Amino acid sequence: MSTPEFQSLSPPELPQVEQWLSRLRLKQGMDEARRAILALSRRYPQEAGLQELLQWHDACWWQDIHFGDIRLERRGSKHFEFLWSVVLNREFAANLKQIPSDLNPKDLLHVLTQDEIGLIPRNRAIHWVVYQGDTPIGLSMFVNIHFKNRTAEQIMGILPGYDNSFNVADAYFSSLLFAYNALGLNKVQGVIYRSNAKTAVLQERFGFQREGVLREAVWDEEQQRYEDLIQISLLRSEFDVNRFIQRYIGRYPRMPWLMQRQSWPRFPLREFQE
Repeated sequence: MSTPEFQSLSPPELPQVEQWLSRLRLKQGMDEARRAILALSRRYPQEAGLQELLQWHDACWWQDIHFGDIRLERRGSKHFEFLWSVVLNREFAANLKQIPSDLNPKDLLHVLTQDEIGLIPRNRAIHWVVYQGDTPIGLSMFVNIHFKNRTAEQIMGILPGYDNSFNVADAYFSSLLFAYNALGLNKVQGVIYRSNAKTAVLQERFGFQREGVLREAVWDEEQQRYEDLIQISLLRSEFDVNRFIQRYIGRYPRMPWLMQRQSWPRFPLREFQE
């Protein structure tokens, strides 16, 4: 693809490049954006900012994650029908905390499009639909990703009827491999409604530590009351030595790229800030 905006001998302005790539991702798709940033990075190999931007366009960030009996598929517009069914399932959606009760179809489609084309450092999040075979059975996500502190909040929900211990564990541990290896995080946090305390108990069985309770921390509009939040977390060092986790992970073939531990700048794409 030609890049008429960037034909000068001097390196292009990085904010301009990122805006251009964002338009490409939206209008022509990820493959076209990858080809474009690859061409630019080859033209200006000395430009560290372009090389970093190329890394964040790597196909691995959109690649399905296969683990055990489940598959994590990066959330996008093609998942609209399933996500809308989740929005309408108010009890299930409320526990996920990331799905507003007043979300309408138009806004949902916009959110899914941004999930699909967004770069992780800009969205500070990544969302997947959890599949068993060809059936979508839940959602997994990391939100509030903070590269400086190497932290993120994990949110996951498996639909009733599919929420057996193996499906839940497969989804949890494949997500955690992504967090600690691909994203290079040091700490994964969970913030869970006290009314959904069984989820906290389950995660404690998976190695998470309970850090405390945030009393009456959020207002529940549907229940018209304040909710306590249970705060839990798992450190990378704990993940690495937890016998249950490591034995479970060792049961299955693992994708090589998912096992490679990455280290990212504490301020990714900072050079692109104007």
